[in-house]
Amino acid sequence: MRHVPIKKISQLLGVFCENETQVSGYQIDSRRIEPGELFFALKGEKTDGHKFLEDVSLKGAVGAVVSKGYEGPDYGLVLLPVEDVVGSLQMLAHEMMKDCKSQIIGITGSVGKTTTKEFIATLLEGKFKVGKTHLNYNTKLTYPITLLNRTGDEDVLVVELGMTEPGDIGRLVQIAAPDIAVLTKVAYAHGVNFERGVVDIAKYKAEIFSHPRTKKCIFDHALYEYVEAIQQIHGEKLSFSLSDRTADYFLSPEYFVDERGVRAYQFDPPYKQTHLLHNFLAAVSVARQMKMEWDQIKNQVPLLKLPKMRFEQIEKDGVLFINDAYNANPESMKAALSHIPEPKEGGKKIAVLGMMVDMGTEHDQVHREVGRFAQKFVDHLLVLGKEASPVYEAFQEVQKPAEQYYDFNSLSDRLKSLVRPGDVVLVKASRVVQMENLFNLI
Repeated sequence: MRHVPIKKISQLLGVFCENETQVSGYQIDSRRIEPGELFFALKGEKTDGHKFLEDVSLKGAVGAVVSKGYEGPDYGLVLLPVEDVVGSLQMLAHEMMKDCKSQIIGITGSVGKTTTKEFIATLLEGKFKVGKTHLNYNTKLTYPITLLNRTGDEDVLVVELGMTEPGDIGRLVQIAAPDIAVLTKVAYAHGVNFERGVVDIAKYKAEIFSHPRTKKCIFDHALYEYVEAIQQIHGEKLSFSLSDRTADYFLSPEYFVDERGVRAYQFDPPYKQTHLLHNFLAAVSVARQMKMEWDQIKNQVPLLKLPKMRFEQIEKDGVLFINDAYNANPESMKAALSHIPEPKEGGKKIAVLGMMVDMGTEHDQVHREVGRFAQKFVDHLLVLGKEASPVYEAFQEVQKPAEQYYDFNSLSDRLKSLVRPGDVVLVKASRVVQMENLFNLI
C-alpha cells in the first residue's frame, strides 16, 4: 500500500531501519520508477536489479530491497537487505493485504484474462471505486506489485492471475485470495509444462477457487467436463455460456442474458465476436454478483474497450489491420481467424501468423491444426519464422496462396506490395515473436 513509512516496511521484512520516509509506490522495473518509490532489486536470467540502483536513485527512488550479499554503494538509497528478494516481495504484499477492506475479484484462464479484467472493471465502475491490475501484471513478481500499489480506498480490486507452470495459481492465491474468482476458458496453453495437457491445465487453473475466502466461483460452463477442476470448488458455483442454456448465465444470439434460467435483459455489446462475447458475459456475471442493477450495467456497456493488441482494429490507406499480436495459443488463434471482419467488395482476407510457444511435443500438431483451420477463413497466408512452418505447410493443402518469410523486413516488404484498399489483415503470434513490430514497418 502506498504512503507507508520505510520503517514499517522494514519491520514486516524483518530488517532493522528507523527511517520514517514515506514510500509512495513499489516497482521491480527500474524503467518505471517514480519519485518516492521503493525498488525491489530482483535477479533474473537476463539481468540483475542491483545493477540499476544508481538509475533508480537518480529517478527519485527512496529505497531498495536488496540481497544480503550486495556489497556495492547505496547511491543515497535506504537499503533493506534480505535473504530472498522475491520472497520478501510476496510476503510484503501478503502482509499488506491483511488489512485490505476491498472486495477482490480474481481472473484467470487460458484465453481472455486481460480483456475480461478490463470489461469487469469498466462495468463495476458504474457503482464502485475500482482498482485493477496494471496491463497484465499477473505473475509471482508482478501480482504482488499490483497489490502493493493499490491506493487503499478502492471498493473493489480486479486482479489477473497468470499461470505457466503447475502450482502458479495456488501460490498467487496464497498471497491474496479473491472473494470472487473467475475462470474464463481452459485451452491448450503452455502445454509443454502440463503432462496431461488440457486436463492438467484445467486442474491447476481451478486453484483460483481453492481458498476458503473465495465464496463465489464463476466459470465457463464447459469446465464441468473436468472433474478434478470442479472438485476444487468449495464456494458457490456459477457458470456462464454462449451455448448451454443450463448455465447460470446464458447469452443468446440476440444478446439476451438469461439469469438462472430466467430471461432477464437484452444488451447491445460493442463487440460481437464470439470470444469477446464470452468475456462480456463473464463480466456481466460478476457485475450481477456484485449486486449491480441491469440498467447500471447497461449504462457502462458503451464504455467497454479492448486492451491494446487484442483484436485491435487499425485502418490505414483503406486497409483494415487487426492487431491481435499480444499472445497466441491454438484456441485464441482459431478465435481470431474465425472472426476476421469481412473485407469490402473486391477485398481479401490476409493472415500474418507466427509461432505459438510452449506447445511441447504437440508443437507441430497444433500448428498444423491452425493452418488447416485458416483454410476456411483466409484468402492469402503469410507466415513468419521457421517454427511456424507447420502452419504454412498445412495451409498449402488447399489451392490458396501461402508464403513464408524469416525476417520482419522481408515480410513487411511483401505485405506492403500485397495489400490493396478493402483488404483485411490479421496479425497474430505469441508474445515472444513481437509481431506488433510489423506495424512499424508498413
